Amino acid sequence: MRILLEAHHPAHIHFWKFPIRELQARGHTVRLIGRKRDVMEQLIQAYPWIDAIVPEQAANSNRFPLVSMFRRQAFVASTIRKFQPDVVASLMGSYTQSAKLFGVRNVIFTDSEFQHFNHRIAHPFADEIHTPKCFYKDLGAKQRRYRGIHELAFLDPKYASFNDTMKARYADLLERPYALVRVSAWNTFHDIHHEGIGERLEGFVRFLSERYRVLISAEESALSNSLKKYASPFSPEDFHAIVSEASFVLTEGASTASEAACLGVPTVYINNTEPRGYLQMLEERYGLVRGFSDADAGLAAAEALVESLDEDMRALWHQRSLEHLHDSVDVVDYVVDILLSNHSR
Repeated sequence: MRILLEAHHPAHIHFWKFPIRELQARGHTVRLIGRKRDVMEQLIQAYPWIDAIVPEQAANSNRFPLVSMFRRQAFVASTIRKFQPDVVASLMGSYTQSAKLFGVRNVIFTDSEFQHFNHRIAHPFADEIHTPKCFYKDLGAKQRRYRGIHELAFLDPKYASFNDTMKARYADLLERPYALVRVSAWNTFHDIHHEGIGERLEGFVRFLSERYRVLISAEESALSNSLKKYASPFSPEDFHAIVSEASFVLTEGASTASEAACLGVPTVYINNTEPRGYLQMLEERYGLVRGFSDADAGLAAAEALVESLDEDMRALWHQRSLEHLHDSVDVVDYVVDILLSNHSR
């Protein structure tokens, strides 16, 4: 089979990388459409088995990127016409309407209930929409639910191991316990009128630095001068290795919260955007995340959690992550099986 994948966020590269490798091992031809955004090109280069094409992209506002949207739609349509795939798949479907127009099976995997605009413009053109079982939004007859979440497509220990990476590239980090703070850029369309930790971050970092080495993952422009000394540049393909060895994670990003949870790291998530079903499940069923929409309440809980952390607490978090893994399907196998299916389900 010929399989075309569309990705327009760095996290999408992580989701697709192991399914791509498995599909290639079975003799299928896979091509991925990337994007000149953030660290996507660097991630693509880090995984040499990914056959990717990245269209040129004119500079544009990330909040109202209408011109870029139309150009990408045209590029995806052109690629479908030239590549002649048997199936087109994406994580939100935002640019794969042309698959339907060309009569090609169009499969969407999504886990974000709050992406209302993407749902409206993409789902009518989809043949199947696959969501985690914990996805609380009803998407109609095309929706198929599975036991698992996106992050397990690249954090399941069957496929991912970070020990060698940490020892080879970040041995100095292993010499002293560290905590990771992930700060979002808050510059996309769905971030308007929302916020995370804000100016309260400096006080929490002072508290945290008395107990741990502090690493902050953020765009430099998102940090005040006093916090830039904590900014920790590391290769984007190594981010999950860094998370895996952290003693604690505070994050404004939902993906990072879920990733840390899957890796068994005590995590507090602060963000006042709409809730995500997968984070609600990880918090309510497994106790792997503590989520807050109010920054003051979230930071107070984060301080309490940090104060209580010991070896027993970390072992408990790790055990909870294993329970979650045990209760889930092999997400890579699931994705591969769906893409190779010859009929809509």
